[in-house]
Amino acid sequence: MWCDNCLLIFPLRAGAIALSLLMALYQIGGGIFLFLYGDFYFTIYPEASLYGGYAMAQGALAGMALIGFSSRSYVISRFLLFIYPLIILLGAVRAGVMTWELNHFKDRIEWECNNGGVKWADAHNNDPDFKPPPALKDNPRLPNGFCRVGVESVGTTFAFAFVIDFILMCYFCFLIWRFNVKLHHYPYQKGEYVYPQ
Repeated sequence: MWCDNCLLIFPLRAGAIALSLLMALYQIGGGIFLFLYGDFYFTIYPEASLYGGYAMAQGALAGMALIGFSSRSYVISRFLLFIYPLIILLGAVRAGVMTWELNHFKDRIEWECNNGGVKWADAHNNDPDFKPPPALKDNPRLPNGFCRVGVESVGTTFAFAFVIDFILMCYFCFLIWRFNVKLHHYPYQKGEYVYPQ
């Protein structure tokens, strides 16, 4: 027997709209954070920008899903159903690489904390005239609280956030699938069955 409400925590459409809004906000916020501060954590040049761009793309897809759920669009939900498994796979690979790099290059991050918040890449570009500032407050780009908390704690927090993100992405893909199937199964009926609530 077909189950229209299996594994749903909230009503399908309203829950999907709320989750897509939440995902859009935290993905875009994470992308902005990586654009501003990512070079301190991921010291090879284009990495932080790539990770930030991917987060912004995820936020844009969540925004597109928000529009699709709000307008009950079969086309948008079908497109998202096609593309989202690839996004989940890329997100899992990105999370694994980012976690590995935070653990592998933690000595570089500790160097930045011990040298006034200077980027490791800036100091190691073979510039003989480079002198780090004497204190962390002289370079406000690195968050001051980060060095007080410690590299291990921040790495653990990043890893925990990646796990939560992966779980939310999988559940969001499930909601997209359920919404798409409901629109597909009830195309000729009227009322709440055609347009899931």
